[in-house]
Amino acid sequence: MSRLMRSLLLLAGIVALLVAVVLSWPGAAPPPERFTLAALMGETAETESFMRALGPARFEFPRDHGPHPGFRNEWWYFTGNLVDETGSEWGFQLTFFRFELSARPPERDSRWATNEVWMAHFAITDAGGRRHEARERFGRPAPGGAGASTLPFAVWLDNWSARSLGEEFFPLALEASDPASGMHLDLILEAGRPPLLHGEDGLSQKGPEPGNASYYYTLTRMPAAGSLSLGTRSARVSGLAWLDREWGTSALGEGTAGWDWFGLTLSDGSDLMLYGLRRSGGGWQDESAGTLRRPDGSLLRLSRDDFQLTPGRRWRSPASGVSWPVDWRLEVPVAGLVLDVLPLLDDQEQNLAVRYWEGAVRLLDADGVDAGRGYMELVGYGD
Repeated sequence: MSRLMRSLLLLAGIVALLVAVVLSWPGAAPPPERFTLAALMGETAETESFMRALGPARFEFPRDHGPHPGFRNEWWYFTGNLVDETGSEWGFQLTFFRFELSARPPERDSRWATNEVWMAHFAITDAGGRRHEARERFGRPAPGGAGASTLPFAVWLDNWSARSLGEEFFPLALEASDPASGMHLDLILEAGRPPLLHGEDGLSQKGPEPGNASYYYTLTRMPAAGSLSLGTRSARVSGLAWLDREWGTSALGEGTAGWDWFGLTLSDGSDLMLYGLRRSGGGWQDESAGTLRRPDGSLLRLSRDDFQLTPGRRWRSPASGVSWPVDWRLEVPVAGLVLDVLPLLDDQEQNLAVRYWEGAVRLLDADGVDAGRGYMELVGYGD
């Protein structure tokens, strides 16, 4: 979720990597331009051999910041809302996806033997410069091109990385660059609020079947400072970052068309993670859910009946032709919360192995007053 079912993105990486290999064979057919939700998220014969999220987890930190072998997919999803010295706003995304091809490591004595494939996404939004760019990479852990470790913590793909600077988890150093586009990220993240567990003690149900779930927690309000570059524009920035951590095995339930996810840092000190799973026939699935953490640390678990998501203005991408609902009204009556979620920039579409919209947003309350910042993800439109 969005980090919700990032398995979609992980599976896209797997397919893209395998396609690249197959295309090297004589007579190979060209790959599809995009991978769709339906093509990527179905159950397979191998699914049953992996570990599943079947009950509440007993989280242990910093252990659970590291990898979880035995589950089919896992991700480390960093986003952040930053401001430069002139007051101009920026956003960033740096995500690492790990996917296991089989439940057991290969029984070959070779540095190249592995049962994992990795994918990473890197994006920067420069609201002042009215520009957004996103890039992706694929890799494998052998011999050291991608991976994750627990003590000290690190996750990396080539020279894109998130690493602890000492024996403790914090501070974290995030680094990524793409010289062709002028994209560069160099940030230090400090500890924010304690881990926020979603669902039932971290068990986040995504569908009606047992095990159709993931283990999911978030680190919010991490102070971030450093530098960002995009094209010819560079800036010293500071602000707040967000880390979503999820691992699991099962695919989305039958009839899921996509999802809309929101990770929001409110000005009153509250944190809100919320997602709506869209049915292919219209409406929201019962497993749509969220978590509101109030300024005093108290939690409000949100079920499908506790909130309303209403799409507003749409923006049509000139690159893909997809019409994205970039404005939303979000209401949580039980908490007296009414928010308008608006993009800092309409064009934050990610034309990667899977096409989705992911970007920095601002929040307005019912009176039109600034109420915070965050990130929004829209998946499954135009497939």
